[in-house]
Amino acid sequence: MFPDIIKKIPSRDYGIDGLAVHVDHTSTGTVYFVSASKEVVFPEHAHAAQWTIVVSGSCTFTADGKTTTYWAGETYFIPAGLKHQITLHAGYSEVDYVDDPND
Repeated sequence: MFPDIIKKIPSRDYGIDGLAVHVDHTSTGTVYFVSASKEVVFPEHAHAAQWTIVVSGSCTFTADGKTTTYWAGETYFIPAGLKHQITLHAGYSEVDYVDDPND
């Protein structure tokens, strides 16, 4: 889903079938290039602040009892420590910036 210049960035294996993640670290945060070739469900979790740009497809995000679907071209922000659950639908891709250089 991403061009070859992104695929050259080191990948991280989460052991989840259908999930591809390339990770690059900066001095202040971590950039993720995430794609899902099939539906991937992340159970409730929390982490450092994150800003996401949806590149293709859609995801379903749930936090504080509210569920929202985000589509290609949309962005969303997750405050640090917010417990949330997310489902990436088949064909989904995103770029994330996480406010933690060691993430």
